[in-house]
Amino acid sequence: MRAFHLSLAHGASALRHASERLDVAVAERAVQALLDCGGRRYFTGVGKSGHAAARMASSLSSIGLAAHWVHGTEWSHGELGALASGDLIFAVSHSGTTQELVWLAEQVARRRDDVSMLSLTGNPSSPLAQQSTVAIGCDVPPELETLGALPTSSLLAHHHIFNALLCECAARRELTAADVLSNHPGGAIGARLRANVGDGDAAS
Repeated sequence: MRAFHLSLAHGASALRHASERLDVAVAERAVQALLDCGGRRYFTGVGKSGHAAARMASSLSSIGLAAHWVHGTEWSHGELGALASGDLIFAVSHSGTTQELVWLAEQVARRRDDVSMLSLTGNPSSPLAQQSTVAIGCDVPPELETLGALPTSSLLAHHHIFNALLCECAARRELTAADVLSNHPGGAIGARLRANVGDGDAAS
C-alpha cells in the first residue's frame, strides 16, 4: 500500500501548495465575473481537466447560477455559434497549452462582441492564460503527480479552487437552504435540506 499512502500525502501537499500560491485578487475577479455574467456561463476542457470543468458547471447551477458544459473539442464543430454578447467561457487546462482551448481563446479574442474568457491553468505564462481576461493559476509540482505525469494531484487542486469559488459565489448571493432546495430537491441532499427548512419554508 505504499503508492496508496504516497498518493494521500501528495494530495494533501498539492492542496496546501495551491492554497498558498493562489492569487486572491485574481480569484476575486473570477467570482465577480461569474456573478455579474449577463449572458450564459460555459465551462470547457479536454480530458481530466474537462471533468473538473463539467462538475463546476453543475455545481454552479445548483446554487442558481446557470452554467453549461461544452467539451473542448466541440467549439470548432459548431458550438462557437452559440456564443453571444455577455457570455462567459471558463476553460480548464493544467498545461495551459491544450490546442483546442488555445484556439478557442484566439477565436474569442477576435470577436467584436463582449465574451469573457476565464481560465484555470497550472502555468500563468501559458498561451491560454495569456489570452484570458482572468487567469487563475493553480500550479502543482510534477513530483506530486503519479509517475510525474498523470493528472492526480493537479486534478484534486482544480476541484479545490473551484470549491472555493463556488462557496464564495454562494455566500455573496446570500443563499439559504430553501434557495438551494428549490434547485436540488432530489436525493439525500434534497431530503436533508427539507428537514432543515421545513415543508412550509420549502413550499414558499
